[in-house]
Amino acid sequence: MKIASPTQPERILVIGDAGSELRAALDQAAPGAEITITPTVFDGLAELVSNRYAAVLANAEPIERRPEAAVKQLRELAGDSSRLLIFGNPTLEPLARKMVSFGVDDYFVTPTTADELHQLLAAPAPQRNAPPPLPTSPLPTSPIPTTQFTGLQSIPLSDLLLDALLQHPADPASSAIRSLNDLIAPDFRIAYIPVGSAPPAPPANRIRISHPIRVNDTDAGEVQLFLPPNQEQSSALHFVTHLASLLGKISTLQERHASLQKLAITDDLTGLYNVRYFRHFLSKILDHANQRLSLVTLVIFDIDDFKRYNDQFGHCVGDEILKQTATLLKRCVREHDHVARIGGDEFAIVFWEKDSPRQSHHEAAGITGRPPQTPETILKRFQNMMASQDLSLLGATGKGTLTISAGMAVYPHQACTAETLIELADKRLMFGAKKEGKNSIKLVGGNGAKLD
Repeated sequence: MKIASPTQPERILVIGDAGSELRAALDQAAPGAEITITPTVFDGLAELVSNRYAAVLANAEPIERRPEAAVKQLRELAGDSSRLLIFGNPTLEPLARKMVSFGVDDYFVTPTTADELHQLLAAPAPQRNAPPPLPTSPLPTSPIPTTQFTGLQSIPLSDLLLDALLQHPADPASSAIRSLNDLIAPDFRIAYIPVGSAPPAPPANRIRISHPIRVNDTDAGEVQLFLPPNQEQSSALHFVTHLASLLGKISTLQERHASLQKLAITDDLTGLYNVRYFRHFLSKILDHANQRLSLVTLVIFDIDDFKRYNDQFGHCVGDEILKQTATLLKRCVREHDHVARIGGDEFAIVFWEKDSPRQSHHEAAGITGRPPQTPETILKRFQNMMASQDLSLLGATGKGTLTISAGMAVYPHQACTAETLIELADKRLMFGAKKEGKNSIKLVGGNGAKLD
């Protein structure tokens, strides 16, 4: 939808917009305006010699070496009645702010929106070289102080957001906003509203300025700035636009970080955790159990005669068996239990107590009469599902041919470290369950009976 404005400029000169980043926004911000684009500052100066423009938009990057001289020439040729605006990427914002003191009317950060351009172009050109207004009488007895925005403008947003990404990679945006609010309170307040979240109630006697956050051309939420009503809003809009742009970039980095982290800790074939993360998790959960005086049960199992399936049906069929095994396993275990593929057809399950040893989750919720979900009962259910699974990819004889063998060890009864717990469970698998006939689950310190 085009934005109409009764004060829109009739002619606009754009200098140095090499990638035509502004054209689409300009077409919406100033519909019907005649837009001239020149590639260099020299071409722009030549155009100003020959023609008059209501607004001149100049890229800050080509003139950053001699900004004062360039702005002076642009201002002289454009005339005092023309709006002179500077634009550039966020790294050029300090330079753009400095150019305002050289004669620029305003600046904006790219990429920008049609709404922001509309506000900048529609603003009246300031009166230059005019005598100061005479004071009115009587003077106000209690003048309202004007809150200065320079404190916000001096905040190194890029550094602050990068620090948040390094220190809080799971949620850098929220962390950065908390740090920002600590710096700008009590005059200002910033709200970060991800998509789907409810916006906070605005503080009393505050004006709200907002800007959308975009991540990979998708709406990712909104950032809001609440400021006193006597605050100059143009600079505040620049700040919010810049912050929204940086939050979009930091969210993109967060998504990439999460994707790389997932690749680093999961098994490509089954989607379960890999052996590297399994060992890390087991060490951490044993520390947790030691503090809470709770039990951790480790089960290591593999599929009986899996090599025969690979040899008889091929590795593609073997891969499908592994994926179906992972799917069945995730259906059987509790949500908080840790399931990993630790190599070939070998899997591990870490059963740990999420609730207090004295009160289960269901007891806390008032649920009674529910049979306990012990590792033994969960494994028995999984063992039965494996044996009855209809694996059509194995042909007519596929049903009921898969069995598992497992070894189980419990912390702290049989082992006090992650390494010894793994060693004991693996030993019961290899020298207990496998040696004594497969399709069984052996417990360290138990009677060695089959779970069948």
